[in-house]
Amino acid sequence: MVKPFFPILAACALLLCASGAHAFQKDGCGTGECVDCHTLDRGEADKILGGMVDNVLNVEMSPVQGLWVVDIQKGGKKFPIYIDFSRNFLISGQVVRLSTKEDITGTRFEALNAVTVDLSEIPIDDALVVGNPAAGRKVVVFSDPDCHFCGKLHEEMKIVVGKDPDVAFCIKLYSRSNNPAVNEKAKAVICSRSLAMLEDAYAGKPIPPPGCNTGATDETFNLAEKLNIRGTPALVLPDGRIVGGYRTADALLKLLAEMKTAGGGMKTPEKDKGKK
Repeated sequence: MVKPFFPILAACALLLCASGAHAFQKDGCGTGECVDCHTLDRGEADKILGGMVDNVLNVEMSPVQGLWVVDIQKGGKKFPIYIDFSRNFLISGQVVRLSTKEDITGTRFEALNAVTVDLSEIPIDDALVVGNPAAGRKVVVFSDPDCHFCGKLHEEMKIVVGKDPDVAFCIKLYSRSNNPAVNEKAKAVICSRSLAMLEDAYAGKPIPPPGCNTGATDETFNLAEKLNIRGTPALVLPDGRIVGGYRTADALLKLLAEMKTAGGGMKTPEKDKGKK
């Protein structure tokens, strides 16, 4: 869920100037399109917002009648906000399409702040794999064995690979807080190469000591810092985008389908195909 982006705009709606105008009606539109008589450009939006934002990036009609969606930048982050046709109201908050439960604002926020990485920078030799190791599209998952939502995501990942055998999840285990005890759990799972032991760890069951010496958890912690991954679970999609947080199987499949439609994807190198 997208949080309010800064205190001034934390309220669901902010009255910019006193007026009795009706915020959401198509005054004067008649049977024409809203764009025929309602316009707002970046310069005008910047003037309306004044010093509340650092930059206005884009303005376009929102999916909600009577509102423009305005992409702004504040404090190094980018956010979608909404200004009504009367130009008297600014709205900061979630817009959800009731018919599909789609979080329109959240999706736009993620797209505006998408971070991509070079997948060749992420070694997966130490990763545990959910799905077929030779699958054509791989998702790298940064996970913590003491993370509740990592365990929930793990169950959703199993559903995804059951529905799409061309997808595999490569789990990079570490302690997101660099906790020594959690690191020992992660090392034990990595040494065992056992998904069953990983599921025991997610469930809070006792885990035996590591059966090998490995620096994989420290290396993954340093890599997460380098990639600016601050929490778990975090996923690196086949097109290099980083998305954080728990996702249902349906949401994961939708992300992958959209990426496939757009032509993105990381295919398994020929030299790795057939490896088990």
